[in-house]
Amino acid sequence: MVEEDMSNMNFQVSQDERPLARKVFSLQVRIVGKLNDVHIFIQQAVPLLEAGRSKFEVSTHKKNRRYYVPVVGRTKFARRKDKEVKAIYDRFITRELYENLIVTAVSQFESFVFDVLRLIITEYPQKLTLSIKGVETNREVPLEVLLRSDNLKDVINEVIDKRLNTISYAPPKAYLEYLSHIVGVETTDPAFLNFIEIKATRDLIVHNSCIINEVYLSKVGDRKRGEIGETVIIDASYFDHCIATLKRVSGIIKREVEKNFPVHTDGS
Repeated sequence: MVEEDMSNMNFQVSQDERPLARKVFSLQVRIVGKLNDVHIFIQQAVPLLEAGRSKFEVSTHKKNRRYYVPVVGRTKFARRKDKEVKAIYDRFITRELYENLIVTAVSQFESFVFDVLRLIITEYPQKLTLSIKGVETNREVPLEVLLRSDNLKDVINEVIDKRLNTISYAPPKAYLEYLSHIVGVETTDPAFLNFIEIKATRDLIVHNSCIINEVYLSKVGDRKRGEIGETVIIDASYFDHCIATLKRVSGIIKREVEKNFPVHTDGS
């Protein structure tokens, strides 16, 4: 292992010559657009699904119908009665569509956050020396990374990728602490606590069938939305809350970048 002193690296490694604040502004405009698109889609989709459900609600057809379903290497059909198809509509209209799009929205938002972190650390590699409690941050550069890299820029980029990958698995509070250290953003706004709860709800959707567990409660504190064993509520109102919160946090991050990494009046 070869140890590098990142604190002495005061050079630029980004090929994008725009000021940092403008790059982050572009990223924030993009994520807000994506989040708005998700919300517009669900507003358009739900009435169409409700219209589709209505024909199965009034159907008197008792026999199974065939529906094509994908299977590797051959054609396959699943059989469902109309009342069963109506139940599928019910699930997605009342809950499952919102669940899936919350997972999508959180994923898009986290991509925004890590794109911002990557931009800042790339421009200021000395920030790689920053660490946070509870997250293992190795300050040594593996010899194989040095041997396979053509130049120091490639080494820095790989170290950044490894660091951000480590942070992505950190607990939510540690995740936000790292963001605070790198960006200089104060995470005291209630939107950040709401984001932690949304991220924890996303984890319940993906990993625990939306059933509240101790892991969820340990993450969210007084933002909890139920007790252990209960199914966490996910509906249109909560979905709106998620989209609004993610947009709010993205705006705070953009604002703090503009404050802490300002565009100079000479355009630099």
